[in-house]
Amino acid sequence: MKDLKCGLRECRYNKGYCCCSKSITVSGMTDCTTFTPDESKRRVEFEAANDFIPANYNVDTQVKCDANCIYNSDGSCSATGITVMGNVPDSAKCLTFIRD
Repeated sequence: MKDLKCGLRECRYNKGYCCCSKSITVSGMTDCTTFTPDESKRRVEFEAANDFIPANYNVDTQVKCDANCIYNSDGSCSATGITVMGNVPDSAKCLTFIRD
């Protein structure tokens, strides 16, 4: 999946709001379990750094899924693109999730 947007600026795989991990796993209550905090991105001086990094849409990320979602097709996400966001530290949720 090349259209994988991530709003978690402090994740080590986030490059210009694009996920650059080779694979992610969405599980449980739509949690992105691949989320890995990057302490260097949590510092104040890097707060806007992701705004200046060009997005890399060449990464074809495999999205594994075990959530009860209409896009879950035998353990893989069949959506054409997903967005991952979080509103509290260390939380990453798939916003494309639609309960099956």
